[in-house]
Amino acid sequence: MSGGMVLAEVLGDVGRINMFFQVEPRTGPEPRGEGWEPVTVLGGADGKLAAEEVRRVRARLGALSGGGVQDVEWRVGASLFHQGLASRLLSPALALALCHGVRLRAPDLRFDPGRSGPLTLRTVQKRAEPISAIPAEVAEWLDESVVGPVLMGVEAALAGVGRISTGLLRGNTTAALAGAARALGGARPERRAAAEEVVRLMLDRPSLSGTGHYTGKDRSGLAVFRRTTCCLYYRLPDGGLCGDCALRH
Repeated sequence: MSGGMVLAEVLGDVGRINMFFQVEPRTGPEPRGEGWEPVTVLGGADGKLAAEEVRRVRARLGALSGGGVQDVEWRVGASLFHQGLASRLLSPALALALCHGVRLRAPDLRFDPGRSGPLTLRTVQKRAEPISAIPAEVAEWLDESVVGPVLMGVEAALAGVGRISTGLLRGNTTAALAGAARALGGARPERRAAAEEVVRLMLDRPSLSGTGHYTGKDRSGLAVFRRTTCCLYYRLPDGGLCGDCALRH
């Protein structure tokens, strides 16, 4: 596959799965002066952009319960920002690779730090670059192109700004990947086995080792994932335990 139109078509296809799979395609020259920044800057050494995203998440979550930023712990906001970002990055990358044999290049993804709403992504990628849909190769590529250079950078930035465990954040990455595989498998049953195999292979890699495991299958045939850490969602005013939480018995 090659060509901008083809990339836009496959992005539109996987974007129908759910909001975490949505990426706006490039429709013209790379925007200049519009405020859109590469997602890689969220791992900046000073942590300023990551800290601002955490503030946004805290404000939004606090408002849902009639409060404000001060009503949501910093580390809760940091964790939920990180997991949301991981879902936004890993979901479309996994789906494009398995469903269309296309790479979604993380360095070409952009976000708008000055936006008023939730985080969304657009890409300035020009072409639909091919990738093998073999699970082992997809897992290796996700690890080396998304987890390592982007998400682990954000982990380090957040840990440098406030008190939060990088182990918890790595668990968020795994949970996001497992969630992406589950959503993809539910929407595209023919890709279910391959998506779950990518998760299993990623769990064998040093970057995500020990962060979770599959416990079996549910009634619909989808694999059930259980993480070894907690994302801290339960510490929100109206929060509870997520389905994959380590605190569930």
